[in-house]
Amino acid sequence: MNTSKKLGCLILTFLFILPANAQKLQTGLLVGGGLGFEHNLTPDLSHSDIWQEKEYMLEYKYEYQFGASLGYRFRIENGKNNRLFYDIDLLLDAKVFKNTKSYYLDHEIASRVTAHDANLAFSLSPSVNYKLIKGLYAGIGIEPTWYMVPTTDGKKFDIPLIWKVGYNINNRIDFAINYRLGFINVVDDRIYKKGHISDLNLSIFIPFTLRK
Repeated sequence: MNTSKKLGCLILTFLFILPANAQKLQTGLLVGGGLGFEHNLTPDLSHSDIWQEKEYMLEYKYEYQFGASLGYRFRIENGKNNRLFYDIDLLLDAKVFKNTKSYYLDHEIASRVTAHDANLAFSLSPSVNYKLIKGLYAGIGIEPTWYMVPTTDGKKFDIPLIWKVGYNINNRIDFAINYRLGFINVVDDRIYKKGHISDLNLSIFIPFTLRK
């Protein structure tokens, strides 16, 4: 999928989720950050040149450590149901990985090299949310993500699922715990034939505008 198709997919997602019966719109700054996790990383042993260097056997370990995001949120309230509302987030994400490359000689460790890499990604995240009691709400959505500056050789596009629980304080500030589960190997598809990443983070929404 080329760049234009990816951007087109993001735009279509934006248009699809925008409800026609919205009566109130809030917009504002969205910041977040939290822990990262990697899942089911399965080595691809078919590339012998990756796993051996001269007389050394190689071992790789990729750890998704943490991520941070900065973006802008459009919050749209449903005109027919005052408990239902929609969030549409435009986000710039930075994900930090710890990469360890170990060299073995005669099945014993000879040396180990550790480095940290950062992935820069753009995403558009629509979600549907339901007010539970007072300012407490829960939501679910998707987050089409395009990895613009990958430092690894994984896939460049993913569509994670998102679950969140948040609390809104008098429309002045909003805190939410978000869990994002990816499905595509964005780590390194030369070394791993399958695997995916996830995030558990705290986001803070600060509304700037309110239109009715």
